[in-house]
Amino acid sequence: MMLERLDGSPPVKPQRWWRRLLPIRTIQDRILLWAWGSLVLTLLSFACSLLGDNFTAIAFAAFLAASLTLVGAIMDITALKKTNAELERSEQRYRQLFSRMPIAFRQLDASRLVALFRKLRAEGVKDLGAYFDSHPEFLRTCMDALTFQEANERAIQMFGGGVEGFVGRSMADTWRERPDTFRRAMESRYRGETNFEEETKMVTWDGRIVDVLFTTARVGPINDLEISLVGTIDISQRLRAQQKLQQVQAEFAHAARVSMLGELTASIAHEVNQPLAAIATNGAAGLRWLNRPTPDIVEIRKTIENIVVDAQRAANIVARVHGMASRRPPEQASLSFDEVIREALLFLRHELESRAVTIVHRPDPSAPQVHGDRTQLQQVIVNLAINAMQAMTHAGYDDRRIVISTVTSDASTLCCSVEDNGPGIAAEHVDRLFDSFFTTKETGMGMGLSICRSIVEAHGGRIGAEGNGAHGGARFWFTLPVSVRADAPCCDA
Repeated sequence: MMLERLDGSPPVKPQRWWRRLLPIRTIQDRILLWAWGSLVLTLLSFACSLLGDNFTAIAFAAFLAASLTLVGAIMDITALKKTNAELERSEQRYRQLFSRMPIAFRQLDASRLVALFRKLRAEGVKDLGAYFDSHPEFLRTCMDALTFQEANERAIQMFGGGVEGFVGRSMADTWRERPDTFRRAMESRYRGETNFEEETKMVTWDGRIVDVLFTTARVGPINDLEISLVGTIDISQRLRAQQKLQQVQAEFAHAARVSMLGELTASIAHEVNQPLAAIATNGAAGLRWLNRPTPDIVEIRKTIENIVVDAQRAANIVARVHGMASRRPPEQASLSFDEVIREALLFLRHELESRAVTIVHRPDPSAPQVHGDRTQLQQVIVNLAINAMQAMTHAGYDDRRIVISTVTSDASTLCCSVEDNGPGIAAEHVDRLFDSFFTTKETGMGMGLSICRSIVEAHGGRIGAEGNGAHGGARFWFTLPVSVRADAPCCDA
């Protein structure tokens, strides 16, 4: 007889030699055995008194056998009592853990779900995800097959109200907001995995929607029921704190962009002045064509077209500056990262010329798009390029060169590197470069690289630096997850 423990410890299986000889399974069997033993002993005693000494040996042997059987039965009862006591303690530990843990636990009856899965396997279904795609109604069938049994005090507090009206009800309402999580949990179970975990949203008994960390474990059969234990942790406060942190990081990034624009005032003014000067020149030329005795309509049209083009150029510059200076929440979109780099370098064109810096952009033609905020990613490129320009200028280098390269690191990651041929970075400073308020500049605040790290990490990437790259100077690199998978060469970041 296998005795399953509710706390998951190994099952108990008493084994005694006499159990193979006598069909003893219950207390009643043992009492009956004792009664028959006593009757046999009484009859043997009576036979001995009638037959005399000739029967003494037979009687003694029978008495010994009956005594051993009785002692064995008593020992078996003692072992059974010990096993039952241990099983009761195991169940008590499980109950105490279930009721007192500061995690919302719910116990579900999965017997019907197990039967459904057995039927699918018998029909040859191996991929539950594909089966869901072709039979979308089966997802609701799985929800209805899981029924609520029991909840601990923490679950009652989290989900609201008592449990009386919910015993035996399906879990369909709970997953109304995020059926995709339930689907992935079912696919995990069908693959034979014993645990599943995901951050998701759940609908409470009183209709609220809460952010939770959902975990489930398949306990197995208990009292002929397939039991699943579901744990949920309310992470609403943590998510609100993360949102607040992201808001603060966005504020710092905005302040850094405004400060950066202040450093680039001369460059921006030069960029805006060029199309405005071209507009004025074309306007004057157009007036001269008009003032002729016979106006040249063809030349006037060309002049007006040039004015429109230059006006659009000026408008684009103003729009880029406004985008950098505006305070708005990040806007996630699929972007060509090399196009983001080209747009960022437009801010730096005059600055590069005035500092005699050559910048080389080596795009990856096969690079997939990334998912991110255009303005924030431009801020990272501009910040790293400005740091490189300032380092080379401060060191007095005549040949100043920056190389910006992109390469697909793997099927899901894009890598971008910004490398210069300047003095490099001291080894003792490399590990502290991205710390807040750490700077090697006399007038620096130590926030630029820290904000770059926050932006990259918020996009799901990583950022790092090398003191001496292939060109002799500093090399900064960062990775971003791609929004479209692709196969390409590896980045050595």
